[in-house]
Amino acid sequence: MKFSIIINSHNQEKFISRSITSCLNQTFKDFEVIIVDTSQKKLTYKSKLKYKNKLKYYHLKSKNKYPEMNQMEKILFGLKKSKGHYVCLMDGDDYFKKDKLALLNKLTIKNNFILNQDNPVLLKKNKIFKKGLKLKKYKNNFIFKSIFNKWPQIFGTSSITVKRKTLINFFKKAKPFNWYYLAIDVQLILFCKINYNIENRLEKITYKNIHDSNLGSTYMNLLKEKFWTRRYMQHKFSNYLNKKTEINLDFIVTSIFYFFFKFL
Repeated sequence: MKFSIIINSHNQEKFISRSITSCLNQTFKDFEVIIVDTSQKKLTYKSKLKYKNKLKYYHLKSKNKYPEMNQMEKILFGLKKSKGHYVCLMDGDDYFKKDKLALLNKLTIKNNFILNQDNPVLLKKNKIFKKGLKLKKYKNNFIFKSIFNKWPQIFGTSSITVKRKTLINFFKKAKPFNWYYLAIDVQLILFCKINYNIENRLEKITYKNIHDSNLGSTYMNLLKEKFWTRRYMQHKFSNYLNKKTEINLDFIVTSIFYFFFKFL
């Protein structure tokens, strides 16, 4: 099997039907859909029986107080149930363009990539408000990477397609459950950036919902402890992957604010 789509869902009943339908309507047909859900009630989907050969649904209980780690647990569970050579990740409130898998398949034929993240179309209240994220070209600047950090731009979980073997290797080597404020998109892309190659070749094949329930929305306030704690953890994670401590201006500033809030 070429692709496994792992949908992680939590209380996203009003979006999930659209997410599932966008997968089942793909023009490229060599795929499976695995839904791992931690909603309070089991989800229902009208066409479930019709697509029973392609669609698997699992309902789990949330075990972790950190939503990022609950998401991580669902993806790990889905990975163990999957068979695809490549794994497409999807949040339960997003959806795919109908030819996403076909375009990804062409990309694998041209270049057997390790990880690809496409630039998504952004939605608010079911309406398009941005046809893609602005590329942060400064992240490739040598001076910026020397003074601040070498972290790549992140487009979101639903934009990620990764080789199955690489995802297995990530869970074995990156110890992702130790970094409880870092969602899988941040961890996996940083892991692949340091150890492998990342492709950013496709655009507008994923539709991403922007709302207050997005995992990253609680970390955006620079005046809050959470912002600096997560940033400090990302530095520690990066150092762990690199097997060395990189001292730069970003790390110094982040450390100062992290310890200030910690002992305030």
